[in-house]
Amino acid sequence: MKKAMKIGIDARELISGKTTGIGRFLLEFLKVARSCGKFEFVLFGNRHTDFESPELKGYKKIVIDEYLTILWDQFQLKKAIEQNKIDIFFSPYYKFPLMSSAPCVISIFDITYLLIEPYKNQWINKFYRRNFLKLAEKKAKKILTISHNTKHDLVKLLNLPKEKIEVVYLSVNEKFKPQEKVAIERVRSKYNIGKKYILYVGNSKPHKNLNRLIDAYNFLPEIIKKEYLLVLAGVGSEVNGQGAEVRIIRYVSEEDLPAVYSGAELFIFPSLYEGFGLPPLEAMACGCPVLSSNASCMPEILGDACIYFDPLNAREISAEIEQILCDASLKNGLKEKGLIKVKEYVPAKIAQKTIDVIDSVFKRN
Repeated sequence: MKKAMKIGIDARELISGKTTGIGRFLLEFLKVARSCGKFEFVLFGNRHTDFESPELKGYKKIVIDEYLTILWDQFQLKKAIEQNKIDIFFSPYYKFPLMSSAPCVISIFDITYLLIEPYKNQWINKFYRRNFLKLAEKKAKKILTISHNTKHDLVKLLNLPKEKIEVVYLSVNEKFKPQEKVAIERVRSKYNIGKKYILYVGNSKPHKNLNRLIDAYNFLPEIIKKEYLLVLAGVGSEVNGQGAEVRIIRYVSEEDLPAVYSGAELFIFPSLYEGFGLPPLEAMACGCPVLSSNASCMPEILGDACIYFDPLNAREISAEIEQILCDASLKNGLKEKGLIKVKEYVPAKIAQKTIDVIDSVFKRN
């Protein structure tokens, strides 16, 4: 019987109690990958890696103590790859051991930090990350990215070869679906959401553009603000609301998210740049109408299933919010289009594309 090829994966983004975009991508991929008979997968993590997840049952897992990240990335991981006789290494970000002889597939989810103020002028981004990405590209056999917009930016900004870059979209977990009224009432009570609400879900980094979103909300007529809260969910401790109608929820548990989306009257995503933009799709999957920035990849990912605005124009954002909230027919139409759109992002189909890219590297080596 022919021996299965060994695929090593950097699994450090699988962090207990902290689900990142890369972590979600990995979990969805690993759900499907276990059924791929031609590969044996080996997961490398550190002491913070959550290897107890049911999705990881049956995988070989190796914990490597990490005290200095660059040492782990470039030396400890290289040694573990050699000891475990890894045939192909898959990194869910651009970091990997440059001196490893194993063919490598890397992922570059977005390059916000190279394009958007205030990140692009920071030393670590302007010099270190930009040059490391170019070096990583020369070593990698394939580069995965998550939208054609990001691929275009990688080619234009860093002059990466477009034939080496493969676009594999993210997927929407099946748990995101319209929730029952009892579940919605539970989360409203838990997070003290006392009336109808407009929702944002995500972090509060500068490119998320939350200051303009708050300004846009404050431009709304008083009668609308009295009827609808603006809820900013998952934003951590960096955001301060302006007025009693802005509700800050610093952390939302993963199990509560579907009901939080389902209970909203409108989901709004004002980001200045995204590699993909998963929250609007999660909102659509839960039957919530979506209003989005027209920046970067958002029209590519969301298509005609939402209404767009200029993220630099708070007055325009406000006008679009008011239009949707005051037009029941428009709201219902957006809900229906959203539920159709998310069917394009089925986890099994997306994960299989990642496996196909790895397989193409295997066949060439």
